[in-house]
Amino acid sequence: MKKILILSLLSLSLIGCKQGDSNSSINSILGNSSEESNASKAVNYFNAVIEYDNNSSKKITALLKKDFIIFSEMIMNKQKTSRILTWTAFTGIDPNTKIGYGTNQVDLLKPNDFFESDIAQKVKPLIEGMTSSYTSVKEAYNDFKSYYTNEDYKDDNWAKGEELLTKIKSSSDTFYSNRDTFFTIIEPTMEIAEEEVLKDHPLKKEILHTKKTLKIVDDLVDLMANPETPIASLEESYLTLEKRFNESKKMETKNLEKQNKLMNFNSFYDEIEKMLGVLRKTKRDGEISDSDYNEFYSKYDNVLGSYNRFVM
Repeated sequence: MKKILILSLLSLSLIGCKQGDSNSSINSILGNSSEESNASKAVNYFNAVIEYDNNSSKKITALLKKDFIIFSEMIMNKQKTSRILTWTAFTGIDPNTKIGYGTNQVDLLKPNDFFESDIAQKVKPLIEGMTSSYTSVKEAYNDFKSYYTNEDYKDDNWAKGEELLTKIKSSSDTFYSNRDTFFTIIEPTMEIAEEEVLKDHPLKKEILHTKKTLKIVDDLVDLMANPETPIASLEESYLTLEKRFNESKKMETKNLEKQNKLMNFNSFYDEIEKMLGVLRKTKRDGEISDSDYNEFYSKYDNVLGSYNRFVM
């Protein structure tokens, strides 16, 4: 499941948060200083982790949803597959732990540069765990490719292949576990900050509407990723999302037009409408197929991009 970017406005406006209980959580991550630079650093780090996660998890998910399944079948049947292996899961540039350029660059392995020490100490091993487990998944994947193409399975009856498969699965689990723990630690503070930033924002209602819609979509991604999800559960979430879409068509557009955001707002919900179409197809089929998931996930990328363009 992907996470969404905190508003770029946050880095400029967080210093306006009032002192008191609502700000105590923010101080726990930014420190007692309310200088703009501290707020900006924290938000930049949060968004950089999201970028790293999106780039990394896209490759791991591509492996788990296709080649990994074929690998498992070969290990189970102790024979070469007749299916096509494309070996494309890790093509392209690897995600970098240094996000951005120049003075705006964020080094994910140096959280002490962005947070107070107590938070940094919790965050650093999680980020290190993400990066090392990503590397471990890729290495095991490449080793399996060599093992398979060299037909070494003929020498050990797939024993090493089974070890590599186990390594891919355990390393993938470690990556997602560290990722989820990081967001569990960080997100509550960021959400409090975002609410505070939006307090006097002219598009507060519209931004919160899109964000809550996106959270529904996030939950649907998890449902669609599990082929065992009951269609009844999918139906319930579909109706919730459809209600949000219908509400968007009835919202006042004057403020959106004034802020030059009407096109972005409509674009976001246009992508939601396309996603609803995929869900209707899945419901008619009565089950979640790989093609349904892949199509839905492709639409999810478009929804996420539209959201980020709207709030930036």
